[in-house]
Amino acid sequence: MFITNLPIVEEMFHDPKYQDFLLELARVFQGDPHYTERRARKILEGASRGERIIRFEDKYVISSFVPPVPSEAFLTFVKGGLDEKNLFTDLAHVRRKAPLSAHLCITDRCNYNCEHCGATYCTNRPELTEQEWKTVIADMQDLGIANIVFSGGEPLMRDDMERIIEAVDERSSTLLFTNGQGLTKDRAASLKEAGLFILAVSLDSPYPEEHNSFRRNPKAFDHAIEAIHNAKDAGLYTLISSVIFRKDLSRKRLDDLFKLGLVHGVHEVRIHQPIPRGALSDTENPDDIFFKPEDIQFVTDVQFEVNQAAEGYPKVSSFPYTEGPHKFGCGAGVLHSYISSSGDLWPCDFIPLSFGNLVEEGVEPVYRRMMEIAGTPRTGCWAKVLSKKFNGQPLPRPPAESIEMCSDCESTTFPQFFADLQ
Repeated sequence: MFITNLPIVEEMFHDPKYQDFLLELARVFQGDPHYTERRARKILEGASRGERIIRFEDKYVISSFVPPVPSEAFLTFVKGGLDEKNLFTDLAHVRRKAPLSAHLCITDRCNYNCEHCGATYCTNRPELTEQEWKTVIADMQDLGIANIVFSGGEPLMRDDMERIIEAVDERSSTLLFTNGQGLTKDRAASLKEAGLFILAVSLDSPYPEEHNSFRRNPKAFDHAIEAIHNAKDAGLYTLISSVIFRKDLSRKRLDDLFKLGLVHGVHEVRIHQPIPRGALSDTENPDDIFFKPEDIQFVTDVQFEVNQAAEGYPKVSSFPYTEGPHKFGCGAGVLHSYISSSGDLWPCDFIPLSFGNLVEEGVEPVYRRMMEIAGTPRTGCWAKVLSKKFNGQPLPRPPAESIEMCSDCESTTFPQFFADLQ
Protein backbone atom coordinates (compact mmCIF):
# COMPACT_ATOMS: atom_id res chain seq x y z
CA MET A 1 0.00 0.00 0.00
CA PHE A 2 1.27 3.48 -0.88
CA ILE A 3 2.55 5.65 1.97
CA THR A 4 0.31 8.43 0.68
CA ASN A 5 -2.71 6.25 1.56
CA LEU A 6 -1.75 6.00 5.24
CA PRO A 7 -3.56 9.20 6.41
CA ILE A 8 -6.85 8.15 4.84
CA VAL A 9 -6.45 4.58 6.06
CA GLU A 10 -6.00 5.96 9.58
CA GLU A 11 -9.15 8.03 9.03
CA MET A 12 -10.99 4.90 7.91
CA PHE A 13 -10.02 2.93 11.00
CA HIS A 14 -11.22 5.77 13.23
CA ASP A 15 -14.51 6.08 11.37
CA PRO A 16 -17.31 4.43 13.46
CA LYS A 17 -19.12 3.30 10.31
CA TYR A 18 -15.99 1.63 9.01
CA GLN A 19 -15.38 0.01 12.39
CA ASP A 20 -18.89 -1.44 12.29
CA PHE A 21 -18.22 -2.61 8.75
CA LEU A 22 -15.08 -4.48 9.86
CA LEU A 23 -17.03 -6.19 12.63
CA GLU A 24 -19.65 -7.27 10.11
CA LEU A 25 -16.93 -8.52 7.78
CA ALA A 26 -15.48 -10.62 10.61
CA ARG A 27 -18.95 -11.99 11.36
CA VAL A 28 -19.38 -13.00 7.71
CA PHE A 29 -16.13 -14.96 7.75
CA GLN A 30 -16.33 -16.44 11.25
CA GLY A 31 -16.37 -20.20 11.31
CA ASP A 32 -14.18 -20.53 8.22
CA PRO A 33 -11.08 -22.40 9.47
CA HIS A 34 -8.86 -20.54 6.99
CA TYR A 35 -9.96 -17.09 8.15
CA THR A 36 -7.70 -14.95 10.30
CA GLU A 37 -7.64 -11.19 10.89
CA ARG A 38 -4.24 -11.04 9.20
CA ARG A 39 -5.63 -12.70 6.07
CA ALA A 40 -8.68 -10.44 6.13
CA ARG A 41 -6.39 -7.40 6.05
CA LYS A 42 -5.09 -8.70 2.73
CA ILE A 43 -8.49 -7.92 1.18
CA LEU A 44 -7.94 -4.20 1.76
CA GLU A 45 -4.23 -4.46 0.92
CA GLY A 46 -4.85 -6.35 -2.31
CA ALA A 47 -7.76 -4.19 -3.47
CA SER A 48 -5.76 -1.00 -2.80
CA ARG A 49 -2.59 -2.19 -4.55
CA GLY A 50 -1.77 0.50 -7.11
CA GLU A 51 -4.71 2.65 -5.98
CA ARG A 52 -5.15 5.99 -4.28
CA ILE A 53 -7.96 5.67 -1.74
CA ILE A 54 -10.28 8.67 -1.67
CA ARG A 55 -13.25 9.61 0.47
CA PHE A 56 -16.52 10.32 -1.32
CA GLU A 57 -19.48 11.35 0.81
CA ASP A 58 -19.58 8.85 3.70
CA LYS A 59 -17.70 6.11 1.87
CA TYR A 60 -14.16 5.30 0.74
CA VAL A 61 -13.44 4.44 -2.88
CA ILE A 62 -10.54 1.98 -2.96
CA SER A 63 -11.08 1.04 -6.59
CA SER A 64 -13.93 1.96 -8.90
CA PHE A 65 -13.90 -1.68 -10.05
CA VAL A 66 -15.26 -2.83 -6.67
CA PRO A 67 -17.98 -1.36 -4.42
CA PRO A 68 -16.94 1.36 -1.95
CA VAL A 69 -16.52 0.71 1.77
CA PRO A 70 -18.30 0.62 4.06
CA SER A 71 -21.27 -0.57 2.03
CA GLU A 72 -23.76 -3.38 1.81
CA ALA A 73 -22.59 -3.83 -1.79
CA PHE A 74 -19.04 -4.71 -0.70
CA LEU A 75 -20.48 -7.25 1.73
CA THR A 76 -22.46 -8.69 -1.19
CA PHE A 77 -19.14 -9.21 -2.97
CA VAL A 78 -17.49 -11.10 -0.11
CA LYS A 79 -20.65 -13.12 0.57
CA GLY A 80 -20.68 -14.39 -3.02
CA GLY A 81 -19.15 -17.78 -2.22
CA LEU A 82 -20.80 -21.17 -2.65
CA ASP A 83 -20.46 -22.34 0.98
CA GLU A 84 -21.81 -20.02 3.69
CA LYS A 85 -19.55 -21.71 6.26
CA ASN A 86 -16.38 -21.14 4.21
CA LEU A 87 -16.89 -17.74 2.60
CA PHE A 88 -13.30 -16.58 3.05
CA THR A 89 -11.93 -19.75 1.47
CA ASP A 90 -14.40 -19.42 -1.39
CA LEU A 91 -13.39 -15.78 -1.91
CA ALA A 92 -9.71 -16.74 -2.00
CA HIS A 93 -10.29 -19.55 -4.51
CA VAL A 94 -12.96 -17.65 -6.51
CA ARG A 95 -15.62 -20.29 -5.94
CA ARG A 96 -18.68 -18.16 -6.53
CA LYS A 97 -22.42 -18.34 -6.99
CA ALA A 98 -22.41 -14.91 -8.68
CA PRO A 99 -19.86 -12.63 -10.35
CA LEU A 100 -18.74 -9.40 -8.75
CA SER A 101 -20.15 -7.31 -11.60
CA ALA A 102 -22.58 -7.28 -14.50
CA HIS A 103 -22.57 -4.83 -17.40
CA LEU A 104 -26.10 -4.28 -18.64
CA CYS A 105 -26.36 -3.19 -22.26
CA ILE A 106 -29.53 -1.21 -21.64
CA THR A 107 -29.88 -0.33 -25.31
CA ASP A 108 -28.01 -0.82 -28.59
CA ARG A 109 -29.14 2.61 -29.73
CA CYS A 110 -26.49 5.31 -29.81
CA ASN A 111 -26.14 8.88 -31.05
CA TYR A 112 -22.45 8.30 -31.92
CA ASN A 113 -20.56 5.95 -34.25
CA CYS A 114 -17.20 5.55 -32.53
CA GLU A 115 -14.08 4.01 -34.09
CA HIS A 116 -13.58 1.46 -31.32
CA CYS A 117 -17.20 0.48 -30.61
CA GLY A 118 -17.72 -3.10 -29.48
CA ALA A 119 -21.53 -2.92 -29.49
CA THR A 120 -21.89 -3.96 -33.12
CA TYR A 121 -23.70 -7.30 -32.80
CA CYS A 122 -27.31 -7.23 -33.93
CA THR A 123 -29.63 -10.06 -32.84
CA ASN A 124 -32.74 -8.54 -34.46
CA ARG A 125 -34.48 -9.00 -31.11
CA PRO A 126 -36.15 -6.18 -29.17
CA GLU A 127 -34.36 -4.68 -26.19
CA LEU A 128 -35.74 -5.60 -22.79
CA THR A 129 -38.61 -3.52 -21.47
CA GLU A 130 -38.36 -1.52 -18.27
CA GLN A 131 -40.19 -4.24 -16.34
CA GLU A 132 -38.02 -7.00 -17.81
CA TRP A 133 -34.86 -5.16 -16.77
CA LYS A 134 -36.29 -4.64 -13.28
CA THR A 135 -37.03 -8.36 -12.97
CA VAL A 136 -33.53 -9.29 -14.19
CA ILE A 137 -31.95 -6.81 -11.75
CA ALA A 138 -33.95 -8.18 -8.80
CA ASP A 139 -32.91 -11.73 -9.64
CA MET A 140 -29.25 -10.70 -10.11
CA GLN A 141 -29.23 -9.03 -6.71
CA ASP A 142 -30.77 -12.11 -5.11
CA LEU A 143 -28.02 -14.16 -6.76
CA GLY A 144 -25.36 -11.86 -5.24
CA ILE A 145 -24.05 -9.47 -7.90
CA ALA A 146 -22.43 -6.48 -6.16
CA ASN A 147 -21.68 -4.09 -9.06
CA ILE A 148 -24.34 -3.26 -11.63
CA VAL A 149 -23.01 -1.22 -14.55
CA PHE A 150 -25.24 0.40 -17.17
CA SER A 151 -23.81 0.66 -20.66
CA GLY A 152 -24.91 0.52 -24.28
CA GLY A 153 -25.17 1.89 -26.87
CA GLU A 154 -25.90 5.09 -25.02
CA PRO A 155 -27.92 4.47 -21.83
CA LEU A 156 -29.27 8.02 -21.70
CA MET A 157 -31.26 7.35 -24.87
CA ARG A 158 -33.72 5.47 -22.66
CA ASP A 159 -36.10 7.82 -20.88
CA ASP A 160 -36.82 5.13 -18.27
CA MET A 161 -33.15 4.94 -17.20
CA GLU A 162 -33.84 6.50 -13.81
CA ARG A 163 -36.67 4.07 -13.06
CA ILE A 164 -34.39 1.14 -13.94
CA ILE A 165 -31.64 2.48 -11.64
CA GLU A 166 -34.20 2.86 -8.84
CA ALA A 167 -34.75 -0.90 -9.04
CA VAL A 168 -31.22 -1.45 -7.66
CA ASP A 169 -31.19 -1.55 -3.87
CA GLU A 170 -28.24 -1.12 -1.48
CA ARG A 171 -26.99 -4.67 -2.05
CA SER A 172 -25.32 -3.46 -5.27
CA SER A 173 -23.32 -0.39 -6.28
CA THR A 174 -24.11 1.33 -9.58
CA LEU A 175 -22.11 2.88 -12.42
CA LEU A 176 -23.27 4.33 -15.74
CA PHE A 177 -21.15 4.92 -18.86
CA THR A 178 -22.17 7.79 -21.13
CA ASN A 179 -20.70 9.78 -24.01
CA GLY A 180 -22.14 12.85 -22.29
CA GLN A 181 -24.62 13.99 -24.90
CA GLY A 182 -27.95 14.51 -23.20
CA LEU A 183 -26.60 14.73 -19.65
CA THR A 184 -28.20 18.03 -18.71
CA LYS A 185 -28.12 19.38 -15.18
CA ASP A 186 -31.65 18.08 -14.62
CA ARG A 187 -30.80 14.63 -16.01
CA ALA A 188 -27.69 14.36 -13.83
CA ALA A 189 -29.70 15.37 -10.75
CA SER A 190 -32.41 12.81 -11.54
CA LEU A 191 -29.80 10.04 -11.96
CA LYS A 192 -28.33 10.93 -8.58
CA GLU A 193 -31.77 10.96 -6.98
CA ALA A 194 -32.49 7.55 -8.53
CA GLY A 195 -29.47 6.14 -6.68
CA LEU A 196 -26.64 6.22 -9.20
CA PHE A 197 -23.22 6.23 -7.50
CA ILE A 198 -20.62 6.58 -10.30
CA LEU A 199 -20.97 8.29 -13.66
CA ALA A 200 -18.24 7.59 -16.23
CA VAL A 201 -17.91 10.07 -19.09
CA SER A 202 -16.15 8.83 -22.22
CA LEU A 203 -13.29 11.16 -23.15
CA ASP A 204 -10.64 9.50 -25.28
CA SER A 205 -8.35 12.46 -25.93
CA PRO A 206 -7.48 15.68 -24.12
CA TYR A 207 -7.48 17.37 -27.53
CA PRO A 208 -10.96 18.36 -28.79
CA GLU A 209 -10.35 17.71 -32.48
CA GLU A 210 -9.00 14.20 -31.83
CA HIS A 211 -11.83 13.22 -29.51
CA ASN A 212 -14.44 14.55 -31.93
CA SER A 213 -12.86 12.62 -34.79
CA PHE A 214 -12.60 9.41 -32.73
CA ARG A 215 -16.25 9.70 -31.69
CA ARG A 216 -17.30 10.91 -35.14
CA ASN A 217 -19.26 13.79 -33.68
CA PRO A 218 -18.14 17.45 -33.99
CA LYS A 219 -19.52 18.30 -30.54
CA ALA A 220 -18.38 15.18 -28.67
CA PHE A 221 -15.69 16.96 -26.63
CA ASP A 222 -18.02 19.78 -25.58
CA HIS A 223 -20.72 17.28 -24.62
CA ALA A 224 -18.24 15.34 -22.48
CA ILE A 225 -16.95 18.41 -20.62
CA GLU A 226 -20.47 19.69 -19.97
CA ALA A 227 -21.48 16.24 -18.70
CA ILE A 228 -18.53 16.16 -16.29
CA HIS A 229 -19.57 19.45 -14.75
CA ASN A 230 -23.23 18.47 -14.54
CA ALA A 231 -22.38 15.15 -12.92
CA LYS A 232 -20.09 16.83 -10.39
CA ASP A 233 -22.72 19.45 -9.57
CA ALA A 234 -25.29 16.70 -9.01
CA GLY A 235 -23.03 15.03 -6.45
CA LEU A 236 -22.08 11.96 -8.49
CA TYR A 237 -18.67 10.30 -8.25
CA THR A 238 -17.37 11.33 -11.65
CA LEU A 239 -14.67 9.65 -13.70
CA ILE A 240 -13.24 10.05 -17.17
CA SER A 241 -13.17 6.81 -19.15
CA SER A 242 -10.57 6.89 -21.91
CA VAL A 243 -9.87 4.30 -24.63
CA ILE A 244 -6.39 4.91 -26.05
CA PHE A 245 -4.97 3.33 -29.19
CA ARG A 246 -1.37 2.09 -28.96
CA LYS A 247 -0.15 4.61 -31.57
CA ASP A 248 -1.43 7.43 -29.35
CA LEU A 249 -0.01 6.15 -26.07
CA SER A 250 2.57 8.55 -24.62
CA ARG A 251 3.39 10.14 -21.28
CA LYS A 252 2.61 13.60 -22.61
CA ARG A 253 -0.83 12.55 -23.79
CA LEU A 254 -1.61 10.89 -20.45
CA ASP A 255 -0.36 13.93 -18.52
CA ASP A 256 -2.53 16.20 -20.66
CA LEU A 257 -5.52 13.94 -19.99
CA PHE A 258 -4.83 13.97 -16.24
CA LYS A 259 -4.44 17.76 -16.30
CA LEU A 260 -7.79 18.03 -18.05
CA GLY A 261 -9.34 15.86 -15.35
CA LEU A 262 -7.75 18.03 -12.67
CA VAL A 263 -9.00 21.28 -14.24
CA HIS A 264 -12.56 19.97 -14.46
CA GLY A 265 -12.55 18.36 -11.04
CA VAL A 266 -13.09 14.68 -11.82
CA HIS A 267 -12.50 12.16 -9.08
CA GLU A 268 -10.76 9.62 -11.30
CA VAL A 269 -9.31 9.00 -14.75
CA ARG A 270 -9.62 5.43 -15.99
CA ILE A 271 -7.53 4.12 -18.90
CA HIS A 272 -8.90 1.35 -21.13
CA GLN A 273 -7.02 -0.65 -23.74
CA PRO A 274 -8.69 -1.49 -27.08
CA ILE A 275 -9.97 -5.05 -27.49
CA PRO A 276 -10.17 -6.85 -30.87
CA ARG A 277 -13.94 -7.04 -31.08
CA GLY A 278 -16.75 -5.18 -32.79
CA ALA A 279 -15.47 -2.34 -34.98
CA LEU A 280 -11.88 -3.40 -34.20
CA SER A 281 -12.28 -7.10 -34.96
CA ASP A 282 -10.75 -6.90 -38.44
CA THR A 283 -8.35 -3.98 -38.42
CA GLU A 284 -5.55 -3.67 -40.95
CA ASN A 285 -3.14 -2.10 -38.44
CA PRO A 286 -3.30 -4.11 -35.20
CA ASP A 287 0.13 -2.90 -34.05
CA ASP A 288 -1.18 0.68 -34.10
CA ILE A 289 -4.17 -0.19 -31.93
CA PHE A 290 -3.66 -3.04 -29.46
CA PHE A 291 -1.36 -2.87 -26.44
CA LYS A 292 1.69 -5.08 -26.17
CA PRO A 293 3.11 -6.23 -22.80
CA GLU A 294 5.48 -3.27 -22.61
CA ASP A 295 2.54 -0.88 -23.15
CA ILE A 296 0.59 -2.46 -20.29
CA GLN A 297 3.66 -2.12 -18.07
CA PHE A 298 4.02 1.54 -19.10
CA VAL A 299 0.39 2.32 -18.20
CA THR A 300 0.79 0.44 -14.91
CA ASP A 301 3.94 2.39 -14.03
CA VAL A 302 2.19 5.69 -14.77
CA GLN A 303 -0.78 4.69 -12.61
CA PHE A 304 1.49 3.81 -9.69
CA GLU A 305 3.52 7.00 -10.05
CA VAL A 306 0.48 9.28 -10.15
CA ASN A 307 -1.34 7.55 -7.31
CA GLN A 308 1.74 7.64 -5.06
CA ALA A 309 1.98 11.42 -5.40
CA ALA A 310 0.63 13.32 -2.41
CA GLU A 311 -0.77 16.09 -4.62
CA GLY A 312 -1.50 16.73 -8.26
CA TYR A 313 -3.58 14.70 -10.68
CA PRO A 314 -6.87 12.92 -9.92
CA LYS A 315 -6.85 9.26 -8.94
CA VAL A 316 -5.79 7.08 -11.89
CA SER A 317 -6.94 3.54 -12.62
CA SER A 318 -6.35 1.32 -15.60
CA PHE A 319 -8.18 -1.64 -17.03
CA PRO A 320 -4.98 -3.45 -18.15
CA TYR A 321 -3.53 -3.39 -14.62
CA THR A 322 -6.73 -4.08 -12.70
CA GLU A 323 -7.59 -7.08 -14.87
CA GLY A 324 -3.98 -8.22 -15.18
CA PRO A 325 -2.04 -10.91 -13.30
CA HIS A 326 -0.90 -8.56 -10.50
CA LYS A 327 -4.42 -7.58 -9.39
CA PHE A 328 -7.77 -9.29 -10.03
CA GLY A 329 -6.98 -10.85 -13.42
CA CYS A 330 -9.43 -11.30 -16.27
CA GLY A 331 -12.63 -12.31 -14.53
CA ALA A 332 -14.78 -12.81 -17.64
CA GLY A 333 -17.53 -15.28 -16.81
CA VAL A 334 -16.43 -15.58 -13.17
CA LEU A 335 -16.08 -12.11 -11.65
CA HIS A 336 -17.53 -10.23 -14.59
CA SER A 337 -20.51 -10.70 -16.90
CA TYR A 338 -22.38 -8.91 -19.65
CA ILE A 339 -26.07 -8.88 -20.52
CA SER A 340 -27.05 -7.92 -24.05
CA SER A 341 -29.92 -5.56 -24.77
CA SER A 342 -32.15 -8.58 -25.48
CA GLY A 343 -31.21 -10.37 -22.24
CA ASP A 344 -28.53 -12.85 -23.36
CA LEU A 345 -25.71 -13.56 -20.89
CA TRP A 346 -22.10 -13.31 -22.14
CA PRO A 347 -18.83 -13.67 -20.15
CA CYS A 348 -17.92 -10.05 -20.95
CA ASP A 349 -18.64 -7.21 -23.36
CA PHE A 350 -15.97 -8.49 -25.77
CA ILE A 351 -16.79 -12.21 -25.72
CA PRO A 352 -19.95 -12.62 -27.85
CA LEU A 353 -20.83 -16.09 -26.61
CA SER A 354 -24.36 -16.46 -25.29
CA PHE A 355 -24.97 -18.90 -22.43
CA GLY A 356 -28.72 -18.36 -22.56
CA ASN A 357 -31.40 -15.72 -22.19
CA LEU A 358 -32.09 -14.50 -18.66
CA VAL A 359 -35.72 -13.60 -19.36
CA GLU A 360 -36.56 -16.90 -21.03
CA GLU A 361 -34.70 -19.22 -18.65
CA GLY A 362 -34.22 -17.22 -15.47
CA VAL A 363 -31.07 -15.69 -14.03
CA GLU A 364 -29.77 -18.45 -11.75
CA PRO A 365 -29.57 -21.41 -14.19
CA VAL A 366 -27.99 -19.36 -16.99
CA TYR A 367 -25.36 -17.88 -14.67
CA ARG A 368 -24.59 -21.32 -13.26
CA ARG A 369 -24.11 -22.71 -16.78
CA MET A 370 -21.62 -19.96 -17.66
CA MET A 371 -19.67 -20.00 -14.40
CA GLU A 372 -19.18 -23.76 -14.45
CA ILE A 373 -17.47 -23.42 -17.82
CA ALA A 374 -15.54 -20.19 -17.08
CA GLY A 375 -13.59 -21.67 -14.15
CA THR A 376 -11.28 -19.19 -12.41
CA PRO A 377 -9.97 -15.71 -13.33
CA ARG A 378 -7.16 -15.66 -15.86
CA THR A 379 -3.83 -13.86 -15.82
CA GLY A 380 -4.44 -12.70 -19.40
CA CYS A 381 -7.36 -11.34 -21.42
CA TRP A 382 -9.74 -14.16 -22.33
CA ALA A 383 -11.31 -12.10 -25.12
CA LYS A 384 -7.98 -11.90 -26.94
CA VAL A 385 -7.58 -15.68 -26.75
CA LEU A 386 -11.11 -16.47 -27.88
CA SER A 387 -11.16 -13.87 -30.66
CA LYS A 388 -9.25 -16.26 -32.93
CA LYS A 389 -12.17 -18.71 -32.71
CA PHE A 390 -14.72 -16.12 -33.80
CA ASN A 391 -13.27 -15.26 -37.20
CA GLY A 392 -15.77 -15.62 -40.03
CA GLN A 393 -18.67 -16.66 -37.79
CA PRO A 394 -21.95 -14.82 -37.17
CA LEU A 395 -22.06 -13.45 -33.63
CA PRO A 396 -23.06 -13.92 -30.90
CA ARG A 397 -22.78 -17.71 -30.86
CA PRO A 398 -25.62 -19.77 -29.32
CA PRO A 399 -25.26 -21.56 -25.94
CA ALA A 400 -24.28 -25.04 -27.19
CA GLU A 401 -21.47 -23.66 -29.34
CA SER A 402 -20.43 -21.21 -26.60
CA ILE A 403 -19.99 -24.06 -24.14
CA GLU A 404 -17.94 -26.03 -26.67
CA MET A 405 -15.69 -23.05 -27.48
CA CYS A 406 -14.93 -22.51 -23.79
CA SER A 407 -14.52 -26.13 -22.75
CA ASP A 408 -10.71 -26.05 -22.88
CA CYS A 409 -10.11 -22.53 -21.56
CA GLU A 410 -9.98 -23.03 -17.79
CA SER A 411 -7.07 -21.32 -16.02
CA THR A 412 -4.95 -22.98 -13.32
CA THR A 413 -3.03 -19.89 -12.15
CA PHE A 414 -4.62 -17.42 -9.75
CA PRO A 415 -4.08 -13.65 -10.14
CA GLN A 416 -2.18 -12.03 -7.26
CA PHE A 417 -5.16 -10.69 -5.27
CA PHE A 418 -6.54 -14.20 -4.81
CA ALA A 419 -3.16 -15.92 -4.49
CA ASP A 420 -2.34 -13.57 -1.58
CA LEU A 421 -5.58 -14.49 0.22
CA GLN A 422 -4.70 -18.16 -0.14
